[in-house]
Amino acid sequence: MKINELGYLSIGSQMRSIYEKLQSDGDNIYNTVGLNFKSSWFPIFHTIAYSNRQLSVTEITERISYSRITVKNVVKELATENIIEIKENPEDKRSKLFKLTRKGELLKPKLEPIWESFSLELYNIFKSPNHDFLKKIQDVNDTLNQSSFKKKVLKNYYDFTVRNAKEEEFEELGKIMVDVYSTLKGFPKIDEQPKYYEMLKNVGRLTTNPNIELIVAVSKQGNIGGAVVYFKDMKYYGSGGTATKEKNACGFRLLAVDSKYRGLSLGKELTIECINRGKKSSSEQIIIHTTKAMQTAWGMYERLGFKRSDDLDFMQGELPVFGFRLKK
Repeated sequence: MKINELGYLSIGSQMRSIYEKLQSDGDNIYNTVGLNFKSSWFPIFHTIAYSNRQLSVTEITERISYSRITVKNVVKELATENIIEIKENPEDKRSKLFKLTRKGELLKPKLEPIWESFSLELYNIFKSPNHDFLKKIQDVNDTLNQSSFKKKVLKNYYDFTVRNAKEEEFEELGKIMVDVYSTLKGFPKIDEQPKYYEMLKNVGRLTTNPNIELIVAVSKQGNIGGAVVYFKDMKYYGSGGTATKEKNACGFRLLAVDSKYRGLSLGKELTIECINRGKKSSSEQIIIHTTKAMQTAWGMYERLGFKRSDDLDFMQGELPVFGFRLKK
């Protein structure tokens, strides 16, 4: 199969091919006009040359979105050619600052005309009346910066379905629950609260009560990504404090996402499923709890509309547990 028959899967290869051709031709052009310069030096050299102050590696990487190792390698080459000089950063002894040498300053005006020629021809190649390639590339880059390409691809690949757990999944869900909570920084360990972890291990047993549902996210490959326990009535909630005395209320707890699938918004999907079930019920409010050890979940709950409710707070041993409400 030819590369152009791969459709969108060929984008990486096509872009690399364009990059390599332009870099090779660029090096030949610099050599032809008698300039000791490489195409790979351009972004770093240009950034240093037109800055109103000396820059560090970190500042250069932030301006041109290059990796630190790439910037360091190019800087080393430019310094070897005596085009830039490296100085110690007086404000941070661990970093270096870069500026053009006398040779670099003399090289800059010689490079500007050839850069103008490069720019003109690249404009002719990539811009047409109906298609601005540069604008499209900028749009794609912005999109990749604003949202995770990896996350979207994996979400499409796994295509998780949220549903009630099956009995044959209970054992694995118990293991996931124990693993998630036992590795939470700042959360009590198994030897500190053995009864709590026994409940996590046997989380499937909770469903013997028809008012309790174990909701699971399962990939199309059959892998369990996470789970949460939903309570149709708060009197079955099983926590400390006053939550179990709340009337006309439902809730959920024990939200856990397998570490292999974190970053795919599974926690949010499971939470929204509970919210939707609560809204379809006769309950007037949805109640949950979280801890300081669960900062990611805490922020997610607040973004979804949950409000802090101090009256629901309680102590689980020595661990402070904080209550939240979402009113319908």
